[in-house]
Amino acid sequence: MMVNIYDTANDLAKQMRETQEYTALEAAFNEMMADKDAFELFKNFQKAQAAAQQKQMQGQKLTEDEIKNVQNLASEVSKKDVVKKLMEKERQMDAMMQQLNQTITAPIQELYKKAMD
Repeated sequence: MMVNIYDTANDLAKQMRETQEYTALEAAFNEMMADKDAFELFKNFQKAQAAAQQKQMQGQKLTEDEIKNVQNLASEVSKKDVVKKLMEKERQMDAMMQQLNQTITAPIQELYKKAMD
């Protein structure tokens, strides 16, 4: 009998929503959204960063103004306490995701490790 790994992945996604890391991230995100100034700044930074990444992926160079704009927005947004808190919760979520990735990819690592023995 074949395993449907996508069912497992969907179950994992549901369980993730119940983790302490996710609920803390969600609470921090909602708190940041409630701060209108911080949320506008956050959205502007996200848009500027996405536009810069898109341009770079297309092989285009960023202008000095574009670089300065992203840097200024990053500096401004990182001064907001609600954003600092959100970034801390993102780091905790990322740490959990890295641990999950190591667990999920362990069979592949073990398979290739045989070549090193």
